[in-house]
Amino acid sequence: MNIGLSQKLGALRRDNINAEALRRVPSYGISPFETAAYALPPVLLVMAGAMPSAAIVLMPMILPFLYILFRRFGIYFPLACVCVYGAAALTLNYDILTVIYFVTLVFALFGLVLSAQLSPYLLCAAVAVVFAVVGAFVGMGIVRLAEGKPLGDVASDYVKAESEDPVIGYFIFESFAAADFPASADKPEPSDPNYESAAVEYFAEIARKELDLYAPYYCIHFGGLTGAIAYFVSVIVNRRTAGKNDVGATEAQIRLSSRALGGVRPESTAIADMRVPRLFLAACVAPSLIAGLVLELLGGYGALASIVMHAFVTLPASMSFFALMCFFASLFRGKAQAAANVVVAVCGAVLVVFPAAMFIASIIGVCDILLNLRFWTRFIMSG
Repeated sequence: MNIGLSQKLGALRRDNINAEALRRVPSYGISPFETAAYALPPVLLVMAGAMPSAAIVLMPMILPFLYILFRRFGIYFPLACVCVYGAAALTLNYDILTVIYFVTLVFALFGLVLSAQLSPYLLCAAVAVVFAVVGAFVGMGIVRLAEGKPLGDVASDYVKAESEDPVIGYFIFESFAAADFPASADKPEPSDPNYESAAVEYFAEIARKELDLYAPYYCIHFGGLTGAIAYFVSVIVNRRTAGKNDVGATEAQIRLSSRALGGVRPESTAIADMRVPRLFLAACVAPSLIAGLVLELLGGYGALASIVMHAFVTLPASMSFFALMCFFASLFRGKAQAAANVVVAVCGAVLVVFPAAMFIASIIGVCDILLNLRFWTRFIMSG
């Protein structure tokens, strides 16, 4: 027999024996709090299907919970949850937003699971974010093809058709009340019978112009945020659990963990130690700044400049800022560290809700990439 083949067969047999031994290792039981948390993804998906207009704020919460289900039970259970959500929501309460959310969730879930099999962390983060963004683009494209009209017109018609929706109605009347009309145009008063129809028409036109110009921006923004949040959660989950299907799992690790059937390649680098290399400045930041400047000088390409800057600078630099905040939180000990982690979580929520906060965070993130603030922090502390 060929010696090389014999050695490979021997290694394969040893791997099978080791895998069989790991299957027999007892794991910790699942806590009641975790068992209760398993009910959250179906509840959140039901909420998303019942009120699609408000579901966009649920997507960054749903995807991390789906990943926790994957880690515990494998891929089939969370995938089944997403498929049931899509089938039930589109059958019982068809909505074009549900189409976008469903496609985005499917792509994002596969991208997140794939990222957990890869290394290093920059590649993992990129895969998770890119899959979520591509899912948002594909969902938008399906809606565009199904409706047979530009996305701006789709958005305008949607606002008119769903003007009685509580969420959409709130934005309609808030934006109309704050609108400044030229002196030559008469703005209807709330007591005017035409006030509601005028408000709907006004907001529908805003939606049409916004989606005509910034549809790619919103796909990148919300898809990127959803993928980034879920990736950071996946790193935390993977580092705190171990399973027989993990790459490099040992018996000691499995004994200290509750059972995890979704196999991963555990990330050895904590979020606090994740840094974006300075090459990012030359590969992404500088070309994006030059492209944005050129587009602004040409005129009429402001939306395209915003899209380029957001995709290649703001989002990656904001992720770097969040990792920097995790580093500062890791410097505390005991109860102070728990409080610092709460502050970091609140900062993350602020970045998601307020675009201005994300812009400021991206500036700090670029400074960290350039100056390595972690090094200088340790240097000052050591002195």
